[in-house]
Amino acid sequence: MRLFIGFSLLFVIGSNFAMDDTLRSVLQELNNLKKTVAEQGQIIQSLQTTLDSVTGQFQKQQKETVLLKSELSAVKEKINWQRNEIPETNQGTKHDAKIFKETNQNETLASKIVPNEKRLSRHFLHLRTKRLISPTLEVGFTAARHSGPTVHEGGIIVFDTVITNAGSAYNPTTGIFKAPSEGLYVFFFNIECSKDNGDTHAELVRDGARLEIQSYCHGLGDYDNSDTLGVLHLHTGDTIWVKLYGGDNRNFGSKTIFSGFLI
Repeated sequence: MRLFIGFSLLFVIGSNFAMDDTLRSVLQELNNLKKTVAEQGQIIQSLQTTLDSVTGQFQKQQKETVLLKSELSAVKEKINWQRNEIPETNQGTKHDAKIFKETNQNETLASKIVPNEKRLSRHFLHLRTKRLISPTLEVGFTAARHSGPTVHEGGIIVFDTVITNAGSAYNPTTGIFKAPSEGLYVFFFNIECSKDNGDTHAELVRDGARLEIQSYCHGLGDYDNSDTLGVLHLHTGDTIWVKLYGGDNRNFGSKTIFSGFLI
């Protein structure tokens, strides 16, 4: 009987040792798994950082691409204008001589009416008199934006529906106005932000250069309108358009319009 009890005790003790070994083995495996999980977490975090960096570079390149496309459109407009410029004929030369003669007469009359010569230079007086005599210099447009894809930051806001386009100086496909003659021009634009747009800034630019003639709308929860007007002295072939410079992936309402005319 004592021998049986002794064997039983040895069996129990041996079983306990075996259980302890198994438990230690399980704990060791758990520690190994924790280390593996920690290492995998570091790898995932490193990959996420790399992905964020690549995504940021891609977005930056996308914005730069939009800006380059805008500048390229302006350059194409100027090239097309130079290619399509009509040379003067003998009849046109005679007509211009008549214009200059009448201009000099009008300048003499203007010098009597306007005592302050600084109010109007001879150059602008000549341009205005020439426009009065030659109706072909009539320039003015109004266009609305009734459709079109979303606009990215730095992109041209294209006003695709032409209401008036005297002189055909505005291109509804590119959204770019090209000055057919030197002179003073008045430009007006209104943007209507969609209710889910968020803060939106638009600006008038000349040949891609900002002019600080800006318009802003917030468009949070409701449609919002904002407009502005500017007077610019343009040279022949200068290009003007409205650029989205604050906000991305913007949509605009039907009240979004762009107008300009030669004074």
